[in-house]
Amino acid sequence: MDWTERLVQIRKDIERLARFPTVHEILVNYLQVAYEHLENCQPYCNALLTAFEAVVSYELWHHKAMTKLAGSQELQIRYLVPLGVEMRTALMKLVQKLERISAYSPDEIVVRELLKAHCYYQLGELEATVNCLEEAVRHGATHPLIYFILGYNRHRFALTEYARWEPVGQQLVVTDKEAFERLLRQALEDFRNGLSYSGREPLDARLHFWMGMVHEMLGEQNEAINSYQKAREIDPEAYGEEVQQRLKHLQATGAEKSQHRQPSSLPAELQEETAPFKPISETELESFRKAISEIETVSDLLKRMGGLSKGKESLEEEN
Repeated sequence: MDWTERLVQIRKDIERLARFPTVHEILVNYLQVAYEHLENCQPYCNALLTAFEAVVSYELWHHKAMTKLAGSQELQIRYLVPLGVEMRTALMKLVQKLERISAYSPDEIVVRELLKAHCYYQLGELEATVNCLEEAVRHGATHPLIYFILGYNRHRFALTEYARWEPVGQQLVVTDKEAFERLLRQALEDFRNGLSYSGREPLDARLHFWMGMVHEMLGEQNEAINSYQKAREIDPEAYGEEVQQRLKHLQATGAEKSQHRQPSSLPAELQEETAPFKPISETELESFRKAISEIETVSDLLKRMGGLSKGKESLEEEN
């Protein structure tokens, strides 16, 4: 196939990917943004086109496997760690190939960095993910979704690197206040950069809601309330109930400001990210199926199944 035919096939594969029940709309939209930049590249960028095809093929394989696992009536838990390790190995090979691709025009650089960011995110390498997204933005990736994803990854990096979840006291304990707050304020700036001029686009509600969560983590109650209310005003169907819960908590307890502790009642999504993962036994099949539907990355899969260290060891032996 020539360049144009391959582009058409990629677009069809992204549309096919969107039909899997385990695929989040953000992944599909992210690939579509990268695809738009790929369309602006010159036909000689065969290595970049091949890498894009490989990433989409990987995601089709990934979500076909995850969909099959989620719906299996005779699921064998012992197969999951090898599957996760295989996925991780494939991603490592993809990112190594992407690192070797030379890119010259702004669109070429954007495509390469967005693909790298996706692979690093799946591998749980948040700092590398942020670095790639920053490079993509510097070269023209100014779609609001990219700003949202950049802010989201900064906030997640702050949680994983500079804070820990204390299960007994149900508290988020900050281990490096300066670094933690710096990353969260950078995330706020990313979210603001993603807001539309009209302020009424669908993604604006998501951006405002996340700004509210970050303000809440920083102990900035008034700013959090304003952001939550804007999210509810723009999209009451998606955020009405959740915003109401956050506002009730803020109004009841006030902002808990401490050098080492953040509010004890964090949004459920943040608690899930900071809570320790536990292996799932064969007697917890139904719980596992629910967990499968919530797994966002290959790194998450291996952590939930207790196989992340095993996966790393396999890769080190291979290298």
